[in-house]
Amino acid sequence: MLKQFSLQKERLDAIRAALKSNGFDGLIVPRFDAHMAEYIAPCDRRLEWATGFSGSAGVALITLDQAIIFVDGRYTVQVREQCPEELFQYRHLHDEPLAAWFSESTERNKSYAFDPMHIPFTWHRAFREAVQKSHNFLVATEGNLIDQLWDDQPAPSDAQARPFGEALCGEHSLVKRQQIAAKLSQSGADILIENQPDNIAWLLNIRGDDIAYNPFVNSFLTLDKDGEVIWFVDQQKIPQDRSSFELDGVNFRAPSDFLSAVETAASNGQRLSCDPTMVPVAVKFAAQASPKIVKQSSPITLAKAQKNEIELQGMRECHVADGVAWVQLGHWLETNVGPRQASGELLSELEAARQIERFREELDGYEQLSFDVISGSGPNGAMCHYKVNERSNRAIGQNDVYLHDSGGQFINGTTDATRTFIFQQQDDEFCKNYTAVLKGFIALAQVRFPKKTYGHHLDAIARAPLWALHKDYDHGTGHGVGHNLSVHEQPQRIGRAINEVELVPGMVLSNEPGFYVAGEYGIRIENLFEIVEAGEGFLRFETLSMIPISTKPVVREMLTNGELKWLNNYHALVREKLSPIIPSDLTDYLEEVTAAI
Repeated sequence: MLKQFSLQKERLDAIRAALKSNGFDGLIVPRFDAHMAEYIAPCDRRLEWATGFSGSAGVALITLDQAIIFVDGRYTVQVREQCPEELFQYRHLHDEPLAAWFSESTERNKSYAFDPMHIPFTWHRAFREAVQKSHNFLVATEGNLIDQLWDDQPAPSDAQARPFGEALCGEHSLVKRQQIAAKLSQSGADILIENQPDNIAWLLNIRGDDIAYNPFVNSFLTLDKDGEVIWFVDQQKIPQDRSSFELDGVNFRAPSDFLSAVETAASNGQRLSCDPTMVPVAVKFAAQASPKIVKQSSPITLAKAQKNEIELQGMRECHVADGVAWVQLGHWLETNVGPRQASGELLSELEAARQIERFREELDGYEQLSFDVISGSGPNGAMCHYKVNERSNRAIGQNDVYLHDSGGQFINGTTDATRTFIFQQQDDEFCKNYTAVLKGFIALAQVRFPKKTYGHHLDAIARAPLWALHKDYDHGTGHGVGHNLSVHEQPQRIGRAINEVELVPGMVLSNEPGFYVAGEYGIRIENLFEIVEAGEGFLRFETLSMIPISTKPVVREMLTNGELKWLNNYHALVREKLSPIIPSDLTDYLEEVTAAI
């Protein structure tokens, strides 16, 4: 820990020296890369390099005399473990954001530097308005200050793209391009500016390996209203033999040409369509000559979210396959935790994380994990996005609550689920909390909702049982999931924040209420669902995940007859789907964990 503290202080000192030499008073260091992505390449982990914080959302402001890190509720415990209070101040990313800090500042005539390729339109506008209010300044840098200091910064990936054709995804790339071009034309824009790698992968029917767990190629793209595409990609990533790709009519240019191409299009009077929450503000600066920037969500984003029947069938199939790995994991935990503790060689979080991957590697169509396994024993489970490592690795004992959240990328889809395991009976308080989480999960799973419903309309349904106990959780209730793409897919989500995206058939979302006691344990239950028609103008969720839910901690008296019926019917379905395909020695275990209560 002392060595880590020394390294963090050394890096903060180096940043401050660079600020002084450049005439700046502070530096904004976001978690974002140029694609505003949640999952980023090692070469883009600038926030982690500067602060030590490894979470998936956050931003730091490093000034000559302060270092403030802003994270959301998932990381309130983690940030304090990774960023010592002797060096950092902590603020909530949403409740007390950086823009508020700027507007409240009593400092005057200070200049705060930022890399315009790593800040989206919306953040830049909020920051600019805030610093103007406090009579300070934002200054865009040429290049990135962290990159100039990061001596051992990894090189970008040189992995090649691979085809993901119509047979796998259900629609030819050219058809998709024509459809998006038509939507673009209807919006009054001439050219779509696209920087989201999952959108580009979906549009061009390609996949890649630039980002761990995400089958993307980091690149940029423009598409005009006639369907013409320029793909700004390192051409070494595209094989010479492109006969298996669907790239006819796609023009190739280097990523370094992206901003100059935007500038040229703007100078020619073309109207640019940009997603203000995702496109870097450097694009806006390059497009100053444009008569109009059409600020709207990328039409690709919504089209991608509405899965076609080929994609949905693949999702259904891979979730059944993934259920086998989960049953194997549950049985492995059940048969090893106690004996390992008795032998004095306790099973660990890292072992459990590696074991689920081994089980998945035996499944047909499995490619890789879809995110870092969250393998949290006891207090580590209270960190929503905990990532186990050799230093944090904790034993899993019989008295512990163990939270396991993991998923896989399959050739026909993407999975994500969470289960909470116990190995001997917990106290009444835990059981009540667990049952409240389960009640919220079931309530959302069986809700019927009218068309034109948004995700924030449904969020309270999952929270209500916890609210009845004066408890809550500080994360979203559901996120979109891609088809062999991002496990956290825009734009659909379920949460407290307003999200004016209509929930429609074909979307896939998670349902994952939870409850966390810092320093003690975490509870979360998560399945994936697809949205289907329910008749008479209503929609409902159809279960994809086929994984037993632990009933050991359930307080039977807290469940209504309807909730009990849902749970027993779900377990009967899990048993029906998995019985023919699980290893024969797990038949009795599957019967036991899916037995009606």
